[in-house]
Amino acid sequence: MTRCNCTNRHLWVLLGITGLALSLWVLTGCNRDAHASKATYENQILGSPKATLSMAPSTSRLPFDGPALSLAPDVKPLVKAREHQVRIDCMHSMIQVDDGVSFAAWTFGGTLPGPVLRVKQGDNVHFTMTNRSDKTMAVSPPSPHSIDFHAAMINPHDKYQEVVPGATIQFDWTANYPGVFMYHCGSPAILQHMIYGMVGMTIVEPKDGYPTEADKEFAIIQNEYYLTKLDDGTWTTDMQAALDKNATYVCFNGKPRQYVNNPLKVKAGERIRLFLSNVGPCGTSSFHVVGTLFDRVWFDGNPDNEMRGMQTVLLGASSGAIVEFVLPEEGTYPFVDHEFADVEKGAVGLFVAEGQALASK
Repeated sequence: MTRCNCTNRHLWVLLGITGLALSLWVLTGCNRDAHASKATYENQILGSPKATLSMAPSTSRLPFDGPALSLAPDVKPLVKAREHQVRIDCMHSMIQVDDGVSFAAWTFGGTLPGPVLRVKQGDNVHFTMTNRSDKTMAVSPPSPHSIDFHAAMINPHDKYQEVVPGATIQFDWTANYPGVFMYHCGSPAILQHMIYGMVGMTIVEPKDGYPTEADKEFAIIQNEYYLTKLDDGTWTTDMQAALDKNATYVCFNGKPRQYVNNPLKVKAGERIRLFLSNVGPCGTSSFHVVGTLFDRVWFDGNPDNEMRGMQTVLLGASSGAIVEFVLPEEGTYPFVDHEFADVEKGAVGLFVAEGQALASK
């Protein structure tokens, strides 16, 4: 019995030493990560000067303007500037969703989803928005609108205030955190404005760039439509269907199955980077590419939030991510929302990988 007790004591001592070593290793790692994060996120700019609101409409004929703006799925290279003049106007526009299905949408810049804004961590955005809904009365009656940038850290009561038809708001914000963020109209009822189409994406690249080099980049924005057909054959939004979370369509970049008819083309073996945003407004997204695994997943588009070798990325409404992967050989690779009811409603597309397989990167 004495030998057994002694052995037990030795065992507990060894376990205690091992536990202490593990604790020190974890604490050292945490401190190292804390120091890295401090270096990454120092010199943040919180808030900004008060917004200005005027009845002077934009004189430009362009619905949106600025070299940092793109239309998904294309993403322009990062503009090497610390200051960005960005204008996205509110417009009521007829949007065709599917064959024989169009409706009077409320949009940012006349597109649904709105244009993709790409800047770098630490950059300043000088934003201007005119509410042009008074100029599109033939499409839909004028309405107050606003904009809410999830990438910004500013006073929403000031910057995200409603802009009446014909008026213009101007405000500044600084991109403090890297990531993939949504923007949307924040006017009540917010759900109504979002199902009418007032959604978009902001990409904020890390100040030191991404830790990998991509061969191709695409922006994929998942959105839902809640529509009903009227007796005269026209279509309009259905608020009750939205409240019931019963989507008519679930789409990538605004149209169901559009990348089945027009696949996204890449080369076999290329590293592909997708900027993903589920703008909802009500459903989740289980994004999956058939035939490969996600080499890297950065939740909310921030490389600090890295996962490896994932099969599916789960995104709640307003969540974003960056996924990187390689298509291993020549062929056709579907991408879907793996909640297959959403596939039946349009959330499906294709990558076509051309050429011979290359060495993995």
